[in-house]
Amino acid sequence: MARISQRAMNNVVIFAMLIMIALFNIDQFLPQEEGNAIIPLVPEDAYILKIEQGQNQLVRQGQGWQQVVTSDDVNVTPQAQLQAWQQAALERTKMAQEPTGEPLVVVVWLAGQSDGLVFAFYPHVEATYVKHKNKWFILSNATLAQLLPWNTE
Repeated sequence: MARISQRAMNNVVIFAMLIMIALFNIDQFLPQEEGNAIIPLVPEDAYILKIEQGQNQLVRQGQGWQQVVTSDDVNVTPQAQLQAWQQAALERTKMAQEPTGEPLVVVVWLAGQSDGLVFAFYPHVEATYVKHKNKWFILSNATLAQLLPWNTE
């Protein structure tokens, strides 16, 4: 029977440990699924405090809501605007190239979170593209006019 030297045995133990580490962490090496193809624009259980876009805002005022806007031609009620935000969804999409033009940047402030949710809306004829957390989506279940009624562009 052949005897294994101490050095060879140490190498066997080291390689066995490396293989065990790789097996325990194999899920990190495999490609990740994207998850849901459609996600809500704001989390369903979120308590929205304020929605800001430039100088325009939708602000919680006690139990109700108030629009603080720079123009007077807003024809959507604050409750309808809030409902549009709660019903809107994002559909995952792959972008061949980034849309042109300046985005409409919106920050949604939620209770219990120190950082707001930042959305960049790119309105186009065929769809409204949304960039959120460096991922691209298409807006569904709501229109940009419902979400940002003060935006008259």
